[in-house]
Amino acid sequence: MLFRTFLFLPGVDERTERRLWQVGCRTWWHLLERDYAGFSATRLALWRKKISLLSTRAGDLDFLARRLAKRHHWRLFKHFKKEAVFLDIETDGLRRGQHQVTVLGLFDGQRYHAFVAGRNLEEGLFLLQTKKFWVTFGGSFFDWPFLKEHYPWLKGPVVHLDLCPLFKRLGLKGGLKRIEKALGLSRPEEIEGFDGYMAVKLWRRWCQRRDHQALARLIAYNREDVVNLAYLAEILYAGLCQLALTGQTPALTVSSSRRGKKKAYDGADERF
Repeated sequence: MLFRTFLFLPGVDERTERRLWQVGCRTWWHLLERDYAGFSATRLALWRKKISLLSTRAGDLDFLARRLAKRHHWRLFKHFKKEAVFLDIETDGLRRGQHQVTVLGLFDGQRYHAFVAGRNLEEGLFLLQTKKFWVTFGGSFFDWPFLKEHYPWLKGPVVHLDLCPLFKRLGLKGGLKRIEKALGLSRPEEIEGFDGYMAVKLWRRWCQRRDHQALARLIAYNREDVVNLAYLAEILYAGLCQLALTGQTPALTVSSSRRGKKKAYDGADERF
């Protein structure tokens, strides 16, 4: 979708972009190849100059993110997926000034690792600091404000894709578990039905009794939250592409092949 995006160009909004697609100008290279009816030679010449610059900076996330409105940052996902980190935090309550981060889960698309308060949480925060592309669910109004409250030195990413409001564009509303079920994405039986309240209880059991099984279940719960983000992001990206290109909202599901691939990550708990 990156190379189909003309919103980087001066004077191009979503309506103008769709007109370009409709007349056959579907990628940056199409724009460079020939003229298109309905667009002046002067305008096309300016756009070609800008596209030539963009093509030399196609791997520069900072450059592209600054030139694309935040509501369209999802278009960068496929191109920069290997640089993305999927994250979710657990806490011992919901009040930022009163409660603390207990677990920070990070997934780079290949490996998951849980950073636990009192063990190695700071290590996880420093690792997160090196990542420019974050993917969360509800992270813009929970995870990031919570982290910022307690760790003011932590800088935000160049791109933060919060899947929650993006799914609303495709008609899917509600929390992470509700959307997972709507798409056919299942969780292991041992943590099916777990929620944030259960995560708090498990953390308290760990702190009060040093119950290693409780901590293991908490990490398993976090792992599902984090790893599932990778699959949801792929589904969301495909749906938003279709919506942008056709104006039609697609029906979204998790394919059987994705379910099979997900199983390969179950139990993967290691350092990046």
